[in-house]
Amino acid sequence: MKTLASTSSSRAAPRATRRWRLGWAWGALAAVVVGFGCAKVGPPVPPPRFTLAAASDLAATQYGDQIVLRFATIARAARADVFRRVEPRDAPLALPEDVFLREARLIGSVGSSELAAAPTYADSFDPRDASWREKRIRYAVRLMDAFGRPSPLSSYVVAYPFVGVADAPSDARAEVTQDAIRLAWRPPARSLDGSPAADTRFNVYRRRTDGTLESRRNSAPLTSPAFADTDFAFGEEYEYVIRAVSLARGEPIESRASAPLRVRPADTFPPSAPANVTGASAAGLVNLFFPSNPEPDVSGYIVYRSERGTGAAPIKLTPTPIQRTTFQDRTGVGGKTYRYFVTAVDVFGNESRPSQPVEVEVIP
Repeated sequence: MKTLASTSSSRAAPRATRRWRLGWAWGALAAVVVGFGCAKVGPPVPPPRFTLAAASDLAATQYGDQIVLRFATIARAARADVFRRVEPRDAPLALPEDVFLREARLIGSVGSSELAAAPTYADSFDPRDASWREKRIRYAVRLMDAFGRPSPLSSYVVAYPFVGVADAPSDARAEVTQDAIRLAWRPPARSLDGSPAADTRFNVYRRRTDGTLESRRNSAPLTSPAFADTDFAFGEEYEYVIRAVSLARGEPIESRASAPLRVRPADTFPPSAPANVTGASAAGLVNLFFPSNPEPDVSGYIVYRSERGTGAAPIKLTPTPIQRTTFQDRTGVGGKTYRYFVTAVDVFGNESRPSQPVEVEVIP
């Protein structure tokens, strides 16, 4: 019996222990549940702060059938998402942000490499669709960082597409003269909506082919399809584009750009002949004098001499151009008369016509 009692006691102890542990666990769980159920509600947790500032200076400009957006961004932005909402022209300009985001469409993004420069985005519309006369487009931009965290939405910009903008000019060509690069082109016959192009004017733009951007070349829109660009340098390469200008509600709207025209002006134009060459002789020497040429690119002068009455070809007394405007000839023979003339040479190697000859008798 003792052995049985001992066995019964040894089996009962684990059961009691298990019951105690189970009861403790249920009590702890109940305490946790009661604790959560009885906790006080704390203040609202504010939404996380944006890690990026919003894009700024959002602007829209129409070129032909495109609306080109420009904006400023910050260094940590990895992407810019562009949103568009088409709305009636007479709709209220004020619009809550939540309404815009609900109804706008994400139309594209600008990547990090483009954001590093001056970011732009081009949106298109169809000018042949007459309904654009009654609609406008509202745009906004939202930046994203490298982890996909957004910035606040930018301010809106609203564009009013003009369907009567002229088509782009064509057949641009250039003629290089000594003083100007003279451009001409064919004006557009029609507008993008199919109507005749009326009262079209033009703007000329130029950039260096090394990527340097330059402003519009003409101070005011041109009334004829021609332009003379006088501010240029020989040997530099330039790229020109021309845009037609139409008036919409009194405001100028430009067309798309013409096909680019590259021009590298070469100086093949000799300087003018030196003027007023004079000479005098004494002690077996002949001294020549002449004024400087007016051209800024003249690099020097060449002096020639021939003997009067011999019919011999002139000889070059200065194998390379001299920069001074005086010359002394020590090689003449006393008692002989020589004809001297001078030419001017520019930095591109172009040589002028000879000056009027001057005759000098060598005085021993």
